[in-house]
Amino acid sequence: MIYTGAAYHLMMPSELKCPTCGSMDCIKPAEETLRQAYTMYSPCQRCWHDKPLDKLTPLVELGFEPGHGRCAACGKRHLDYTMAHVLDILIKSGFKDAGAALKDVGTPLISYGVTMVEPPRLPPKSIVMVLDNVDKAVAHRILEEVPEVKGVLKRTGKPSDSVGILDTSSKPHVYELMSGCDVRADVVSSLLGDLCLYRSQSDCHIEFWRSNSVKVKAVEKLFLDGLLEGAVVVDGFASVGTLGLLAALGGARRVILNDAWLPAIRNLLINLEVNKGALNIAVDRLADLSLLPRVGDEPVLVARASGNVELDVYHGDFRKLNRAVPACDVCIIDTFPGVDPEPLSRQWQDIASKKVLIL
Repeated sequence: MIYTGAAYHLMMPSELKCPTCGSMDCIKPAEETLRQAYTMYSPCQRCWHDKPLDKLTPLVELGFEPGHGRCAACGKRHLDYTMAHVLDILIKSGFKDAGAALKDVGTPLISYGVTMVEPPRLPPKSIVMVLDNVDKAVAHRILEEVPEVKGVLKRTGKPSDSVGILDTSSKPHVYELMSGCDVRADVVSSLLGDLCLYRSQSDCHIEFWRSNSVKVKAVEKLFLDGLLEGAVVVDGFASVGTLGLLAALGGARRVILNDAWLPAIRNLLINLEVNKGALNIAVDRLADLSLLPRVGDEPVLVARASGNVELDVYHGDFRKLNRAVPACDVCIIDTFPGVDPEPLSRQWQDIASKKVLIL
């Protein structure tokens, strides 16, 4: 669960417009989010002592009412009470048994995922709910009656199935957006700096970033080993850009970010805009995403950024990226579970002069 220098070009409003709901409020510059991220879910003095609800006790035995749990001082509500409100609607709508408990509700994705030491107190529009069984009418009802919910997703397939594509020959796996907006962000903190990374959760893989993330620590080790300073780095399965942008913060001279999944590229371009203050870059878009296939084949250069670091964004099959990028210093390969990275590693051993990092 996630609880969830030099002058740079100013962000134009259109560049921060949410791709799902069109709102100008969903996506904010990283500087703004980072100022609030570690306090936005904190309790006030009146609600810090609120007790959590028992996750195993049937909701009917807890005596819960929809208005329960909201702090009269700060207006926030403990996560458990928000989940109980959602469960109450699901039970009354026949999507959950009368004896259902909080453990049966679904998965809440906090709008801004940060590492927390206690359950969050939620302001309005602060979670995206992932539910196993719901229809659009009930999803709309949840959105209207539970202020803390900004979007409702219906999970498809098995809980272990990764959202997105395993490889270019596989069928995409997505969740269904039933109501509201599914765009949320993760705050990734590292020795190299902090990033705020947005993703649309219906079609982009859910990550659970923590301060001790193995992937983040692997990029930090590249930095500590001196492999990033002035380097050309390829992030072959970039998704929304996390590892490649961390490499940029770590002193890389040029970073090539590639992904075959168009929704990931769309989110990655948003994240370049959101984080360009920290990266000290200006971004130029070179391709109309509406003209590109959902799953890329021959890599297409869709955007380029310049400043403290050069960033190239490609949409295409990583196995063909060497045609556009014949040499690099470091190559990062972070595939989905179930995909054998060894053939890719062997291909890039002769291209990456210093390191092929498999995650």
